[in-house]
Amino acid sequence: MHRFFVSPDGFSEKTATIKGPDVNHIRTVLRMKPGDRVEVIDGEGFQYEVVLAEVERDYVRGKILSKTAMQTESPVNIRMGQALIKGNAFDLLVRKATELGVHSIVAIRTQRCVARLAKESESYRTQRWQRIAEEASKQCGRSRVPEIHSTVLSIEEFCQQSSDCDLKLVFWEEEQKTRLQDIISPDSVSSIAFLAGPEGGWTEEEVDFLKQQGFQTVTLGPRLLKADSASLVILSLLQHRWGDL
Repeated sequence: MHRFFVSPDGFSEKTATIKGPDVNHIRTVLRMKPGDRVEVIDGEGFQYEVVLAEVERDYVRGKILSKTAMQTESPVNIRMGQALIKGNAFDLLVRKATELGVHSIVAIRTQRCVARLAKESESYRTQRWQRIAEEASKQCGRSRVPEIHSTVLSIEEFCQQSSDCDLKLVFWEEEQKTRLQDIISPDSVSSIAFLAGPEGGWTEEEVDFLKQQGFQTVTLGPRLLKADSASLVILSLLQHRWGDL
């Protein structure tokens, strides 16, 4: 059954209304008609079975048949700060991170970033990443879509926005000793912020600043991982230790 996300204000007691790009997809690609059934997710943990009643040019409205609580979100809120990387690798990273249960993704500008985004391109790229996250959420059965920050942030800005996280980590190729299993965490970890660097790695100046902001340096082992692989390995390890993998 096809699945669509609808904001909470699209629901009434008995109906759900789909708007935006999904309307055209339903009408012209899927060629759905009144009487067809879809799954609708409200982004707040509930899934609805809906039978379509109106398929119009600007909206699709259906009658709610059932409502079910979903249990697909990780118990730990993971905020991923990923330095910009070359080409379209960030697109794939957003998709896979969504599948691994990330809560939010922030693109980071660092001193050694090879990739650069012109200011006028930021909005287009972040909106594209948000659409990719939504599509991935539909495919993997999540009850919410990860938030993609609308602008590329500096390290300083990321630290400010992550100051209240229970655990703050930066994965650094120069760290030789501290592995994730060596991290002593609070009794209860409900939120984690982590940073993964660009192709050129972190500078010592950046790492010193992050340490001052409460970030702990961690190694991913003796082998160097590509920038577009590291975050996925990190997410898997974090979900295994504190999440639901």
